[in-house]
Amino acid sequence: MKAALETDVLYVHGIRRQEGSVGLVIFERDDILLHQRPQFGDYTLGDIDTEFVTMLQDMRELRVRFGFVWRHPTFPATRGARIESARLTQLLDALLKVSAASPDFWIETIHSRGPGQPPSWPGAPELDVVLELAEWYDVDPTMTVLVRKGEFHHYSSATAAFTEILYPGLDASGSPDSDRRASLVWLKTKIKHALNLP
Repeated sequence: MKAALETDVLYVHGIRRQEGSVGLVIFERDDILLHQRPQFGDYTLGDIDTEFVTMLQDMRELRVRFGFVWRHPTFPATRGARIESARLTQLLDALLKVSAASPDFWIETIHSRGPGQPPSWPGAPELDVVLELAEWYDVDPTMTVLVRKGEFHHYSSATAAFTEILYPGLDASGSPDSDRRASLVWLKTKIKHALNLP
């Protein structure tokens, strides 16, 4: 199903627009922008990491291109899952717009490509998405940053030309605000260094 969320929407599974002009930063949406989703109930403002949104506002002021990717574990997803995903994207996009942190893109990926599956959306593997986004925005891969939450790199220097940053993240319920702010200052510094920003 293809459906427009607004004029700059790519498809039901993503949005593409031109907000920034410097480099390209690709954030994983889940566990970075969003806290863990409750098993039941809709997302609320409390599910969004407000300290992280403040960092995105700084990125927007620096004219850095940034956006979010998220994963579906299987392909193809059901029609209902696609609609729910599109609605969530629309909601998050609207919330970030209000916060002056409007992303350049929202794109869906999957964990791995199935047999005979072409590298195109919906359902492109993460590496294909990273390289395609760099091409879309005419950004040198060496000026492209992928920010993931985790302990281990997915890509070696031999695999990819872009920079992969492992965001340590912190449990919003149990981490002191000072630790959270320090973690985000560290992340912003790493991104600026990767993009050769002062």
